[in-house]
Amino acid sequence: MTSVIKKVFRNFSSGISDFKNRYKLPDEFHSSTELKIMHISDTPESIYSHIYKMLSYSQPDVIIHTGDLVDNLKLENSGDELLDKYQKKSAEFISNLERLTAARIIYIPGNHDDVNIIEKNKNRSEIMAEGSIIELDGVKIGLAHYPENLPQNADINLYGHNHQQDFESENKYLNGILNINYLLLPSKEDYKIDYPWTINQGRQYKTFNMI
Repeated sequence: MTSVIKKVFRNFSSGISDFKNRYKLPDEFHSSTELKIMHISDTPESIYSHIYKMLSYSQPDVIIHTGDLVDNLKLENSGDELLDKYQKKSAEFISNLERLTAARIIYIPGNHDDVNIIEKNKNRSEIMAEGSIIELDGVKIGLAHYPENLPQNADINLYGHNHQQDFESENKYLNGILNINYLLLPSKEDYKIDYPWTINQGRQYKTFNMI
């Protein structure tokens, strides 16, 4: 086998391995005794089953959702026409999360959410307002749907809504649109896991229109 063919074969094998492992967390995450955080955002119903699988696989202690629970239903500016479907789908999602895990569950409603419906649908889950700071194991975590509404002076910031990534700060900013984010606290180690490749289709995103 020539060196060129060997290189092609290695690259191909490596690509297959990377593809198979794209949803895997490292062993140090699973073996850690630190507090485990799972952060998601802007979730269309098409990926709910994937989230449930990741939940079972990762066994987080806290789940933080930074808004737009049923992101294929764009409630903002839609009037009341989507509310019945949103009520049904969000109730299903919230109920399944509460049933599948004993983790603490926190929602920061987004622009395509109805806070009153979430309140009615939840049982033990919590709703927090944009700009809130929650302290977990001595680490201050800033929470918002819109990145511009993140609070000041948080150690770690979790948000969604769009693909903004540039912040002039040494503190950690994690975007729940781009990845499922996992955190270990208090060490602040973070791990990023891909969403299914169909997620932006489920979100009904158009090119350069990530809202």
